[in-house]
Amino acid sequence: MGRNSERDEREAIRRKNQLIHAGFELFSANGIETVSLNAVAEKADVGVATMYNYFENKINFVIAISTKIWGEMWEETRQSFLGELMKMNAYELVDFYCNKIIDIYNEKPELLKFSANYKTFLHREGVTQEQYKGQIEALDSIWHLFQLKYNEAKLNKCIRTDIPEEELFSSVTVTMLSMAERYAQGIVWANTQNSDHCKELIHLKEMILGWVKS
Repeated sequence: MGRNSERDEREAIRRKNQLIHAGFELFSANGIETVSLNAVAEKADVGVATMYNYFENKINFVIAISTKIWGEMWEETRQSFLGELMKMNAYELVDFYCNKIIDIYNEKPELLKFSANYKTFLHREGVTQEQYKGQIEALDSIWHLFQLKYNEAKLNKCIRTDIPEEELFSSVTVTMLSMAERYAQGIVWANTQNSDHCKELIHLKEMILGWVKS
């Protein structure tokens, strides 16, 4: 590969990242349906025509954002805690996951806001699982780790195994994440004006841990 080709490739990566970060910021704050790709391109200081060279349409762009943001976040977590994660049993892994979601709620609520907007957008657009399989594949390492710990739990009995592993994994991850998303968006019914729902998420974690315990 020549110098010009390498430079062009670096420039393309830089522009794509600019677009992804601009889209993430706008979609998190304003929702996805209300923000045009023209607005994203303007914020990223990239021409609209250039944007369409990288992303065929809004659906592909939004999926690319989610794949990159969540994929990097979980991969960074996996790399940072790999030694600890491998030593954990399944119960401790569920506890770790729930705590991670609470950390995201406290430190990166914009990620949860985007995630909630993303799911609503995909549903309204009728996007199929095949279209976002790249994002699912990006999270495979988490799923494989849970599978490993679930199989170990059949012997050490640290969590219940009367529920199929995929159903148990989905119930834990979706319940914790979905509630954190709603709290981050402020979509809750409460008799107080308190905007910090960390305590409620801790209670939810305790309920989940009680449910999964063998």
